[in-house]
This record gives sequence, structure tokens and C-alpha cells, in this order.
Amino acid sequence: MTVSRRNRGFSLFEMLAALVVLSLATGLVASRIRPDSASDRLDQATALLADDLRRAQLQARRAASPVPVTVTETGYRIDAVSVHREWPTGLDASWQSRRRSGWGETDTLNMAGRPLSREEARIVLRLETVERVVRLDAISGQIHVDRSM
Repeated sequence: MTVSRRNRGFSLFEMLAALVVLSLATGLVASRIRPDSASDRLDQATALLADDLRRAQLQARRAASPVPVTVTETGYRIDAVSVHREWPTGLDASWQSRRRSGWGETDTLNMAGRPLSREEARIVLRLETVERVVRLDAISGQIHVDRSM
């Protein structure tokens, strides 16, 4: 009596392939179930703000005139690039610009394309115990994101 190949079961390779597929599916489901942490939500808001500020800066270069970024009670607005953003719930933002006497609160930042007309500013974003700082360098015109805890 000979044993046919069909009755021998699964090979080691088939079992390993099934385990890999199962672990990938479990990982995807688990990542969707886990709520975003405060750090993740703050990183998303910070990246969006930095991208919007860069867009405003590019528009200022194209138009050869400053583009105002207006602070609202719940977010910010950049009319020149049709942006109106709302902050995630619980996020606290402090918009500051450099003055002769030091840093001061502001409700409007003027994004300029030309080097000598740029404003030095920083936006401090806090969510729970996590903090991020978006800095606008007046000399280079670069927008930096500083991660701190």
C-alpha cells in the first residue's frame, strides 16, 4: 500500500507562508484598532502647518508680496492659498514673532518671499504633555520643526 502525496499534509514552506500572511493581517488590523497617540496627532498637525507655511512662502515669492497667515481661535487661515485649518481637539498653539524687545504673541504672520523682508517667528504647539515648535528662520527662509517632549 502506497501513501499518496495528497494525504501527507502541509509542507513546512506552506505552513510558514500561511504564518507570514496571518501575522501581516494581524499587524494591519492591530494598527487600525490602536488609537492615535497625542504625539502622532501632534506630528500630523505640525507637518500640515509646516507644509501650509511653505506653500504660503512659495505664493509670496510668485506674487512678490507678503502672504498673511491669520491665527483664528481654533486654527489658522491662509487666504492666498485657500487654506483654512482647524486644530485637533485639545491642541494649544502659541504664535510668536520676534520683536526688538523679544518674543511676543501675534495673530498674523506675514510670509515673505524675499530675504530681507522675512519675519522671524515660532509657533509652539502643545497637546497633552507633548510639544512641537515650528520655527521660521528670517535669514534663510527655512521652516524647521523641533521635536521636544
